[in-house]
Amino acid sequence: MKQEQAIQMLRQTPLFGHLAEEQLGRVLEEGETIRLAKGEELYSEGDASDEVYLLFAGCMQAYVAEPNGKKYVLQISMPGDMLGMESFVDGGIRNSSAVADEDSMLLRFSRGMLCRLFDSEDGLPGCHIVRGSIMRYLVSLVRHMTMLARNLALLDVYGRVRILINQMLVEQDGMLILRKQLTQQEIADQIGSSREMVARILKELIYGHYIRMENRRIVVLKMLPENF
Repeated sequence: MKQEQAIQMLRQTPLFGHLAEEQLGRVLEEGETIRLAKGEELYSEGDASDEVYLLFAGCMQAYVAEPNGKKYVLQISMPGDMLGMESFVDGGIRNSSAVADEDSMLLRFSRGMLCRLFDSEDGLPGCHIVRGSIMRYLVSLVRHMTMLARNLALLDVYGRVRILINQMLVEQDGMLILRKQLTQQEIADQIGSSREMVARILKELIYGHYIRMENRRIVVLKMLPENF
């Protein structure tokens, strides 16, 4: 990735957005580049949280899992997103795991490096305006988790599938498709259901001419109904 692109990504974050060009260049120099192959883990639930990450390329999943292997995806991160901020801020252990959903590249910042950069004891900028920006970012994460909990508690499986598809819709070559190809198991992991139930719903949507499968991609032919 070109330095100008990387600096632009840093500038869009709540942690580094207030820094001058020269300081952003220093951030790039002192950050450690991490490359992960699809399926490789960045950190695990229960790990220490003395590092924060910026995703430069690829796609990452934040998830929680049970010992029996059942997992629930909390968030999908795309380039420009930061990972690990919530536990980094309070210094607690990681409350979720992060894994590469596809080959990914990240920049890792240690607490020690950030303490030196910001001349602070906790690795966060001292400016109250910047800390307010970080607080608003964390509140947005809380709102996202609240929405996930609401959907899981109050909506049936079809309702959760509909919301997920609507959230991921993009237009490409005159068609509405999901911005990322998802398997039935990946959909199930994101909505807290079983692969079999997801397969049944997708089959019914195909039969109703709401979607079609094209080269293993979901193509949306018309907006999905509220109830089905």
